Amino acid sequence: MDSQERLCPVCQVPLVPQTHLGITIDVCPTCAGIWFDADELPRLREIDPSVLPRLDQLYQPVVERYEGMGERLCPVCRVPMYRYNYLYTSNIALDSCDECGGVWVDHGELIKMDQLARDARAMEIPPETKAQVAIAQMEAEAKEAQARAQFWEGLFSFLRARPRFPF
Repeated sequence: MDSQERLCPVCQVPLVPQTHLGITIDVCPTCAGIWFDADELPRLREIDPSVLPRLDQLYQPVVERYEGMGERLCPVCRVPMYRYNYLYTSNIALDSCDECGGVWVDHGELIKMDQLARDARAMEIPPETKAQVAIAQMEAEAKEAQARAQFWEGLFSFLRARPRFPF
């Protein structure tokens, strides 16, 4: 193995470089997992957001689901990677290297990441609706402030009108 050869952190077979939109990623020919060097994943998403799920469809595993054994080592640095959930709360687990900043994505995870992003965009409130909600909230607060002012004005009028009793 030469010093430049990158091994799949799952299968331990050499990764195959593939270029998409001018960016070279490394794909496992066995499990179809993909290694993204630091910043390649966000750069690809920025160039064409639809490319990521297409990569999952383009590369298919030759084995059903191979988990590998033990720790997953970074294909570049050969140090153990840490596992984390994409967007913190999702159930999409990715592996990343603290040394080089690269990210390993198992086959099928790019489609899940894309779906999660589309779901989040669908849940976003349109700006016009946000403006309408803000206006309605301001109107409600103004009416509440006016009602409080009327209450206090009525109370003070009542207190001023009361006869004073000498003690």
